[in-house]
Amino acid sequence: MLIKLAWKNIWRNKIRSGVILGAIAIGLFAGTYLSLFSKGWIVGTVKDVIDTELAHIQIRDTTFAADNDINSFFLQTNIAKRFALFAKTDSLCKTAHVSYRLLVNGMLASAYNAVGVQANGVHVSDEKYVSSVWKTIPDSLGTFLPEDANSPIVISAKTADKLKVKLNSKIVFSFQDATGQMQSMAFRISGIFHTSNTVFDEGTVFVRYSDLLPNTALPDSTAHVAAILFANNTDFDKIEQITPVLKKLFSNYEVRNWEEISPMMSMSLSTTNITVIVIIIIFLFALAFGIINTMLMAVLERTPELGMLGAIGMSKRKIFAMIMYETIFLTILGGVVGIILAALALFPSIHSGIDLTPLMGNYFEDFGFSSVVYPVLDIKMFLKIVGLIIIAGIISAIYPAIKALKLNPLDAIRQ
Repeated sequence: MLIKLAWKNIWRNKIRSGVILGAIAIGLFAGTYLSLFSKGWIVGTVKDVIDTELAHIQIRDTTFAADNDINSFFLQTNIAKRFALFAKTDSLCKTAHVSYRLLVNGMLASAYNAVGVQANGVHVSDEKYVSSVWKTIPDSLGTFLPEDANSPIVISAKTADKLKVKLNSKIVFSFQDATGQMQSMAFRISGIFHTSNTVFDEGTVFVRYSDLLPNTALPDSTAHVAAILFANNTDFDKIEQITPVLKKLFSNYEVRNWEEISPMMSMSLSTTNITVIVIIIIFLFALAFGIINTMLMAVLERTPELGMLGAIGMSKRKIFAMIMYETIFLTILGGVVGIILAALALFPSIHSGIDLTPLMGNYFEDFGFSSVVYPVLDIKMFLKIVGLIIIAGIISAIYPAIKALKLNPLDAIRQ
């Protein structure tokens, strides 16, 4: 009975109820949209960094990370055999792809300029499963290290601008081999890529493993990094769980997941959920004042009615509960409408993304953030927001309900 009565009381003054419902809906729409937009931005940026640069887990020689020494290598067969045996018993590793890379620091020079880069000597077919750099090469700017090309190299658009070169231009890569001798290799640009990370673009080039290895004075089957990418590249919890297992399996090597390699990215992702909750709390805190004011006006306008209910025997507990129900109904209804509107507004951009380039250009790429944001519709986050809405409704209802309890039935009837 109290619930039905509370629901009817909401619609006795349709204009006032409609105004507060609209305010709550708009506030929650803005808060939810901003929160899920922000989360999508961070999650998308982390995914881009993993896909293009880090992979989920990297295995290296224990001394390589300290100084990137060309002689800090391991043999691919030492990793491949053990990992293949382990993958037979682990469901996550069964979905893994591994790319073995040679990493050589040197100078890349054209007739106009020279820049310092790290050359990634890769097995093309394996690298395409682990890195998405090849997908960022437009059709008009070549392909990723074609098999039929003679000494191809893939560079970024930013590097191409600095060197003043274009597709099919000839450039020279100079570096110090494992014996300390200087080596110079001529390459022809087969592709020009562009990712959302300026630092990565400016410092990275790709060449074929088979072209680079003979000039390094390193033994056959050498690698500096084994980059591992799992099929489900957004299930970060499973990756965190498998890391210590692989560390134990490859105890003679350095095994690090993407969070350990890039702690800043990890921190950004871990604080995203907290940031989303804080944003929603701020919006609800502001809306709470409007809810309290509206319900207080409703209580004062219905003073004779509330007095009459008390006079005919309705207990103060039931009057308190009725006011609480009315406030909670208003808050939940407005909040749910706001969340639904935010979800509908975000849904079309989940796959197409929201391009910020017209507003900010490529400014964010200088800090490693993508200019295209793919919002995330997170069911768990929606449930958390609904929970916060209910809490906000209960808190907002307390003062008006207490005010109703203080009314004297006889005095209220005389008004």
